[in-house]
Amino acid sequence: MRWGLGDAAAGFVLAWVLTVALAPAVYVITGVPVDTNEDLPLRTVALLQVPFDGGMLATAWYAATRKGRGLVRDFGLRVLPRDLVGLPAGILTQWAALVLYLPLFWLDLVSSEDVSRPARDLTNKATTAGGVLLLVLFVVIAAPVIEELFFRGLVLRSLERRMGRGWALVASAAIFGAAHLEPLQFPALFLFGLVAGWLAQRTGRLGPAMWAHLAFNGLAVVTLLG
Repeated sequence: MRWGLGDAAAGFVLAWVLTVALAPAVYVITGVPVDTNEDLPLRTVALLQVPFDGGMLATAWYAATRKGRGLVRDFGLRVLPRDLVGLPAGILTQWAALVLYLPLFWLDLVSSEDVSRPARDLTNKATTAGGVLLLVLFVVIAAPVIEELFFRGLVLRSLERRMGRGWALVASAAIFGAAHLEPLQFPALFLFGLVAGWLAQRTGRLGPAMWAHLAFNGLAVVTLLG
């Protein structure tokens, strides 16, 4: 296998470059002025996610198929019925994340509104049935598949080859949390990264982590929409 951390770094850079390069076209397609200072509508946000996710997905595919032995053997891209155990794991992690923030809430260092603002701002854009469907499509379905393939597939396994399973689990969770560029959400994302990474390491498959990711994101979306 000739892939490694360099491929992971290149994939993340590619994702951002594609997003920035294609943003003007996305604005035009979705009818948003290129120089707008207003909040972007959900259709624009969703379409901007395509080149970003596409960059990560293409990198993981290229690394495994051109430099390795394939997505299944190298990254564990396999889903079995018993992988549904990831669903309760994702829900429990979402609840555990809330407990994690309780001391900060009690000390008035941050508020629950501050922590949930990015997700709430996104869900508030889903004002129609079509908007809700679009939100579910790219947050609850696409993100768990693509992000798990990239972070628990390419990133985690690249780190394991350099520093062993334990440190790789911690480092990959930190990278996953930092990659979202949301400082207040980092503790929750780091915690989920640990759980998803442990599931991937424990089973040798990405299936449980994908189901956990779906449940983690899905519970947040359902709660905020409700």
